[in-house]
Amino acid sequence: MYYIAQVDKDICSAKNCHLCTTYCPETNCINYSEQDKSAYISVDRCKACEICIYICKEVAKNDAIKMQWIGELDEGFVIKKSGVVLR
Repeated sequence: MYYIAQVDKDICSAKNCHLCTTYCPETNCINYSEQDKSAYISVDRCKACEICIYICKEVAKNDAIKMQWIGELDEGFVIKKSGVVLR
């Protein structure tokens, strides 16, 4: 098991800054949903570098991104013995 970044959609959509999508070093890891007006993490791309947390908390003053164990994420995948399956 490992840590993955998770975005609180309510906090993120209130500020709507997009800074995390700009500064993430992993291509297509953090994207923006027009429907939710919030950033979201592509679980299979996140390397847990925590740059997004710094950008969100210290630069944007938003604090909408936290690290969580992959098994405790609210949505996005199902864990099976053979590996991670995206929903």
